Amino acid sequence: MARTRIKAQLQERAAAAISLVLLTTLALFTYYLSQIAERDMARAPRARVVSNDPDYFVENLGLLTMNARGEPALRIEARTMKHLPADDVILFESPVLVSLDPQQPRITIVADHGRAIHGSDETQLSGNVVLTRAAVGDRPPMAATTDFAIVLAEQDIVLTDRPVTVIMGGNRLAGTGMELNSRTRQLRLDSSVQAVLQAPAVP
Repeated sequence: MARTRIKAQLQERAAAAISLVLLTTLALFTYYLSQIAERDMARAPRARVVSNDPDYFVENLGLLTMNARGEPALRIEARTMKHLPADDVILFESPVLVSLDPQQPRITIVADHGRAIHGSDETQLSGNVVLTRAAVGDRPPMAATTDFAIVLAEQDIVLTDRPVTVIMGGNRLAGTGMELNSRTRQLRLDSSVQAVLQAPAVP
């Protein structure tokens, strides 16, 4: 009887010891996994929250760009310029763009606002956009007005899909959509074109 009691007590102690070992092992394994997870999270790059507040701001901007030949190609002026880092966008107030390529007619564009994606060739102008082109040979000066235009500086192209009015000498054109190519010196109006043409001079 005593032996049976002792044997039962030994079995209970062994079971308790085994349970304690298992619990200790499980706790150590859980701690090990948590340490690995924390280490991996520390190593993993965290998503950087970028504010869209301007990270730089310039007043009375004067910027000169060069062409592939290393010659002055475009002068950009603005009352203010600011860069929004989240969108990587540059905003201009009262921008003025002046072409300087001596091989092309001088073009000046003014607007209320400008927007350009950093590193892009495209500049969007809005609000009272006025484009003027100097006289070329026997062609008179030209002025075009619209409320929105896109300037592709590297291609020497200005275009819009909005209503536009063009005045060349005594001729007046109006329509919707325009493309002006300085390289080919061609002007195209896309649709709803109306023209008031000056009568040729009588010899």
